[in-house]
Amino acid sequence: MVKKAGIILAILLGFVITGQSAFAMEQPNVEVKVISPNQVKDYPGKETTVKAQVTNHTNQSIKDLVVYITMTDMGKKWTVNLEDYSADKPEQVKELGPGETKEVSLPIRFVYTSNYYLYVTAASADSLDIYSSNGIPIVIMGNTKIDPTTIQVVSIATPLIILFLVVLNFIKNRKKRIA
Repeated sequence: MVKKAGIILAILLGFVITGQSAFAMEQPNVEVKVISPNQVKDYPGKETTVKAQVTNHTNQSIKDLVVYITMTDMGKKWTVNLEDYSADKPEQVKELGPGETKEVSLPIRFVYTSNYYLYVTAASADSLDIYSSNGIPIVIMGNTKIDPTTIQVVSIATPLIILFLVVLNFIKNRKKRIA
């Protein structure tokens, strides 16, 4: 009976110890969390600012932390070149003290239609580790309000009007030369 109680106690103690160490392993040295927006569903050209919190969970300062946006195009299954999105400028945090949290703002303009995941990532010269937030879903929809007939009329009529004005100007100038 005492032996069984000892085994049960050892098993329960093992669960408690491994549960705590597993929790400690889950806590990263630096935590990056997107504050806003939590999702975007809009048309191309949408400009927004991504706000994120960066928290230092260590007991020492982290210097020269670079915080930037990364995006994955889930429709095409590849990463996104952020130069097209005006989001290729990271924000620098000179120093993040122990237990300190800083908020950063990163501008972005969504250009192409697709389904994306946006992440905020932090890296420092002090460590080879990279820390990233959870992804937020971004859906940039195509503008389905365009009427194909209107597009055809404009694309045909505009060059014809310009041609008419050029010919009219040519005739007017020719009459002036003759007179």
